[in-house]
Amino acid sequence: MIAPEELAALVAEFGKAYTRRIWSEMERAGTTPARARLLMALQCRGSCKMSEIGAQLEVTPRSVTKLVDSLESEGLVERGRHPHDRRATLIQLTAQGMVVCKESALANHAAVAKLYKQLSASDRRHLSRILRKLLDSLEKSGLPNQRPVPNKR
Repeated sequence: MIAPEELAALVAEFGKAYTRRIWSEMERAGTTPARARLLMALQCRGSCKMSEIGAQLEVTPRSVTKLVDSLESEGLVERGRHPHDRRATLIQLTAQGMVVCKESALANHAAVAKLYKQLSASDRRHLSRILRKLLDSLEKSGLPNQRPVPNKR
């Protein structure tokens, strides 16, 4: 029988390897995790103050400026004035930025799906059941900002 502590260590190890794999796929697609996170934040939220982006990504204002400068020079984001706060700068995706975001998301999804295709249908069902059970437990314990989980197919 596997002890809960041993399982926790295994899940942590998987999480790190999984993250490295995703980052590797991002690099292969020509981006970095920080750039991808900024683009995805804008895709999800729409236009956003630079200070809000920094807080969401947990990076310094200088890092946000550097990222935005780079993405703006590539035509993926644009700066604009905030309608109510003259001191604030709004950042939003350009049409090209939206396309890059969607393509990156599809590439990441394909890479992750390839990993799970290695499991049998039965193993995927069991993993899904276990993950849903753990998510339910986290939700009951008051997990903040829980995202909805797709329905079982």
